[in-house]
Amino acid sequence: MSLLMDDIKPFRIEVEWTDREDFLFTCHYRHASSSECRTTAEGAGRHFFPVMTRAMGNVLRKLRREHISFPLFLVTLAFEHRHLLSEIDQLLGALHSHLREQKCSGSWSCYVSGETMKPFSSRGG
Repeated sequence: MSLLMDDIKPFRIEVEWTDREDFLFTCHYRHASSSECRTTAEGAGRHFFPVMTRAMGNVLRKLRREHISFPLFLVTLAFEHRHLLSEIDQLLGALHSHLREQKCSGSWSCYVSGETMKPFSSRGG
């Protein structure tokens, strides 16, 4: 018998910003039967979501009471809403994919960046 995703219930979402306004998105979830085991998805993911990162950066600035040009923010959001919704859908898709495989309570994290991932390289002289 396979577990239905309905048996897993998210109960807390955390957003931790970096200095560059990238952020770590974490979802904590519980199994409906309150299983005692806990799982943590280490290195669960890293995604390039530039529109989401810019929108969340504006949220962070407003939380810090820093000035943003709100009309410009709304215009930008209006033009990019399709991309933002697509990025949110991809993030939630990755979360749901993880949850389908879980049998216990735990958490899932994803690092969201507005910059593309650069491959590690050795710096020679």
